[in-house]
Amino acid sequence: MLPATPDDARQGVPAAIAGPVIEVPPATAAGPAQVPTGFPHTPEGAVGQLAAIETTVLQGMSIPQTNQVYEQWAMADGSGVAQWALTKNVQNFLASAGQGQTKDPTVTVTAIPAAAQVKATDGDDWVLACVLLDVRATITAEAHIGYGYCERMQWQPAGQGGRWMIAPGAAAAPAPSTWPGTETAFKAGWRTWVTSNGAD
Repeated sequence: MLPATPDDARQGVPAAIAGPVIEVPPATAAGPAQVPTGFPHTPEGAVGQLAAIETTVLQGMSIPQTNQVYEQWAMADGSGVAQWALTKNVQNFLASAGQGQTKDPTVTVTAIPAAAQVKATDGDDWVLACVLLDVRATITAEAHIGYGYCERMQWQPAGQGGRWMIAPGAAAAPAPSTWPGTETAFKAGWRTWVTSNGAD
């Protein structure tokens, strides 16, 4: 993947030409641990499910909730919640903001999918999905970054018609965190997020 510097995540000049897009279907149901679900059995569905898992964790900024999400959405034999990259992000945020196990109600975090990419597939049931989020956090002042994140996703056919889950095994390589919509983001393979009508 394209190397990215910390400054690439914080700022950037919008690209002069619009880049490629990826159409991601919307969620159609509520899932375990308050994570939206109901995404189709497609690579774009895996991207949508990963984004739903990620935004739920980052907007909640709660250690107990992060544990619940991991328990419900990660398959056995993974890295474990303590080593999960999203857990470490929540821990670092809470520590830097002087918070406890859960962020204070006065602290706000929004995470919106801005771009995504499918790095690899292996048959119909396995996808290496990546999502680039537009993350804004307000404690005493607003901070704003682009945050790229990847997971191996595996389709589980049992229960509620099947759903995408985090696949077992080692963690995926870190994704380049770039400012959405920039030339750097497009060179890193990011495609602008467009919500499809879900009819496909």
